[in-house]
Amino acid sequence: MNHHVFRDLVPSYIENLTSEETNRQMEEHMRECEACREYLNEMQEELSVERTEEQRKEKRNIDYFKKVKSRNKKKLLTIVGSLLSIFLIIGIGWYIIFVHMWIVNEKDVKLAVTQQDQTVTLSFHTKHDNRFIIPIEHSGADSNMIVVYEKWNDFSEASNLLQDGSNVRFTFVDENTLLLHNGKERKLTEKDKLYIQYKDRTEEILLKDLYKPQNK
Repeated sequence: MNHHVFRDLVPSYIENLTSEETNRQMEEHMRECEACREYLNEMQEELSVERTEEQRKEKRNIDYFKKVKSRNKKKLLTIVGSLLSIFLIIGIGWYIIFVHMWIVNEKDVKLAVTQQDQTVTLSFHTKHDNRFIIPIEHSGADSNMIVVYEKWNDFSEASNLLQDGSNVRFTFVDENTLLLHNGKERKLTEKDKLYIQYKDRTEEILLKDLYKPQNK
């Protein structure tokens, strides 16, 4: 095998692409030719350097993409965290303004009792401009309870209607008889009471004492 053929085959030899017979001939040639041995060594070193450089470039590319992916992940987590915080703040604000209500302190409410004919009206007024009152009735066998709640003004139709006061009405047949919502009559005794529940105290009123006969 001459030198030119050997050198042409070196790249394939290094890549293990030559046949066994070619390998045998090239190895025999190298035993006899020092120049070709050195040429093979130089080619192997150059290839090794090239592969090392390629590996470094590949590693740098991989590291770069990892950094980019990590930065994008952090950005995404930051965006998601910010959105969740915004939604949480909005949700809490919505709950506080539109849903949340609490039992009011008596000092924050003005109660007015008026009567027109057979109807007695209890009017609850808030002492705060940005709130309104919601009285909720609970009826029992011999008692009625009004739990007085307060709520932030949410600019809804209900809040606009209740800004001027929230009313609870009782209709009497006479001073001893209460007309119920279902049209039935209820005879009143000294046990029949109205309880007005505030946060700090409960006021008790005899139902009979609400009604004032018109001829007296």
